[in-house]
Amino acid sequence: MIAMALLLEPQVVILDEPTTALDVVVQRGILQQILRLRGELGFAVLFITHDLPLLLEVADRIAIMLDGQIVEHASAEQIRDRPQHRYTRRLLHSFPSLTGESGAFVRSVGAP
Repeated sequence: MIAMALLLEPQVVILDEPTTALDVVVQRGILQQILRLRGELGFAVLFITHDLPLLLEVADRIAIMLDGQIVEHASAEQIRDRPQHRYTRRLLHSFPSLTGESGAFVRSVGAP
């Protein structure tokens, strides 16, 4: 599917949950290929995903959405190291850490 889209030489490729339900090894391979092609062909990539740790590895900039609205937009480094919005901070802390304590589950703001 990606190969067919690239035949048209797009300036932007939109990938909606491109690695959902794939194991980590397959995810890594797909992402490496996408990033390699991006470098070779010079297109921009827009990832739509719930996998924030994945984005922190591959994205230059990240937009965090809550209830259909962008609540934070910054570089991946700023999102990781200096998140500004409360939801972004909670989201970052909800992912399991490989080296420390686990975070709390994130619910929608306003949920009981």
